[in-house]
Amino acid sequence: MGRLSTLILFIASVAAGIFINQSGRNSEIFHAICALTERNFYKDSDELENWARECRGRAQEVSNSLTVPQLIERIQSHMNRLGVSHFQIYSPAEDKKLWQGKAIDTGIRARYVEDYLIVYRVLPESGGEKAGIEPGDEILAIAGASQVTPWGAQNRSGEFTIKRANKIIRTNVEAIELEITDGPELYTLDPHTAVLEIPSFRSEFFDPDAWRDLTARLNRFSHIIIDLRENAGGNFVAMLRGLSPFTCGPKSIGQLVQPRRQGEDKPGFDDNTDDAYQIEELGRYRSIGLVTFDGYGCYTGRVTVLVGPDTTSVAEIFAHSFYYRPKSRIFGQPTAGNVVLAVWYDLPALGEGYSISIPEAVYLTPENEELENRGVAPQKEIYYELGDARAGQDTFLKRAREM
Repeated sequence: MGRLSTLILFIASVAAGIFINQSGRNSEIFHAICALTERNFYKDSDELENWARECRGRAQEVSNSLTVPQLIERIQSHMNRLGVSHFQIYSPAEDKKLWQGKAIDTGIRARYVEDYLIVYRVLPESGGEKAGIEPGDEILAIAGASQVTPWGAQNRSGEFTIKRANKIIRTNVEAIELEITDGPELYTLDPHTAVLEIPSFRSEFFDPDAWRDLTARLNRFSHIIIDLRENAGGNFVAMLRGLSPFTCGPKSIGQLVQPRRQGEDKPGFDDNTDDAYQIEELGRYRSIGLVTFDGYGCYTGRVTVLVGPDTTSVAEIFAHSFYYRPKSRIFGQPTAGNVVLAVWYDLPALGEGYSISIPEAVYLTPENEELENRGVAPQKEIYYELGDARAGQDTFLKRAREM
């Protein structure tokens, strides 16, 4: 069974996974992950050989008394030594959030602005909305937390102390299960400018007919601001569909390469977001081109792409392609630099719902350069301003509209 991640370029759940008897030792689980990585990791190098040797040594030393979270922490610590993105073990809760968009969540989105934690969005029907939290609120304290953080604002239940227009408010916020819908939205800023917000490239959000209906409205405006700041990636073909109206037809934006695989190269994917199809293609070819498609309209006006440190994976490829498009610019802050292809394996030996992603291919730009660990550098850097944040305004959108 295949599936696509909301966080990385493309991942496939391998039905066989890693199966170790539940009574097996922790060292066997650790050793199996060492072997799986050594066999499938995208770079065959001295660094990988040394890592695998050390991994086997650490596996032999691990204690059977470790709990599952302790074992995962030990294994993940060694995985991090390879210094590559999307090489991670996921808990059942994290897996559910990635694949189904469901999470226990307050619905509060906050960011640091000049050392103040300011709310910039509250999701509909969330605990945050029910508690009366509003964009522009400053979070001063969260019960039970030693410090306030964006993670705490999004995940902790309890009493929140906030500041709104010099008034201190205390309100109880509950984190509840939310199904977060991250489909693209187009909204008007002024008669000439619209914002195309794309929070995710998950395939279900890029149905061909629905996307054509949305893109048919683009030409009403002379300037489109594409907001990718919270986009953590998704499906390759969905991303290519998303890009197609701006390339006005087929255009190569680079390729996916599996350096250790032997085989032919393929010019591009078909316009098919089906997981099984993409898994089969990746198993058949050493490299596959990333080429946009006909049939999704043609927007030739001015484009400003907004990016930030939470822009990752296929969203970084999407953003990078606008370096080559006329009348386009990229504003914001440097992206994450998490641009490898990873395959997702189940880890039933740890318990139901645990899984691991292993990088097995890399994205190369049209100049054959990697974006992994480099990311996309904006042509104009923008920083959030405290006055805007407290007024519930978005500095990035203001600057993109003004410049």
